[in-house]
Amino acid sequence: MEELVENPDVSTARDIIEEYVARKYTLQINGLCSVNYQGRAKSKLDRGERIVIVKQCSALLVHGPENYQPKNWQPEVDSWSVEVDDENDELVLEARRSNPEELVEIRFEEIDLVTVNKMVDKSELKIRGHEVDIHESIEDDPELVEEGLTVIERERETPAGFIDVFARDEDDNYVVIEVKRNPDYNTVLQLQRYVDEIEDEFRGDIRGILVAPKMTEKVLAYLEERDLEFVEVEMEDVIASYEAIDRSQKGLSDFGPEYET
Repeated sequence: MEELVENPDVSTARDIIEEYVARKYTLQINGLCSVNYQGRAKSKLDRGERIVIVKQCSALLVHGPENYQPKNWQPEVDSWSVEVDDENDELVLEARRSNPEELVEIRFEEIDLVTVNKMVDKSELKIRGHEVDIHESIEDDPELVEEGLTVIERERETPAGFIDVFARDEDDNYVVIEVKRNPDYNTVLQLQRYVDEIEDEFRGDIRGILVAPKMTEKVLAYLEERDLEFVEVEMEDVIASYEAIDRSQKGLSDFGPEYET
């Protein structure tokens, strides 16, 4: 943390902001302010308590105390101006963008907090829970679907498209498995097309199984009308890290009573 100043006067706040705002630092300014925007349109936010964030990429965000979306923002600021309006005893922060031409003017009547920090975050967001994760889990452990199942091939090509998982059951019947996170009527029709293609290619009983974490009663009935099957899978069973990722998120209750912010 480079700076943390509570209840600064407008001159002190100006000096801090002016020093860091055009550099690769993250600034946060909490206070009572109004916001004017001019550019492709015009907008005005009357006075209110807000959090203004200047990010190291030069983006500007103005947040109110409610909702996750900013009330105003600039995705990239080309130039900054920080002045003190002596007549009104206000700090005036201007963010200008040249293409397109836009101006955000923030006038602080009161400032509760100014923080300056050089943040480092080299981690990439890793999202788990795609359908391909379910494919891979079935290939690694076919008994997630049913006991005695043997996977023959993943992404088997047919004239109707690619079958997610092609397998045989313990009675040596061919099994066509379609995986969907949110199945609907079209999913059932697609599974039926795959089963029809395999029936044309192989002799014997062909089973079609839809594997999903959830299913509506209407889609389930649509499956049963076509003698197709449904197997429900829990994401915690399919993806080993799914529950671990969720549990890794700490709240204040996870820290001891001596912890301070």
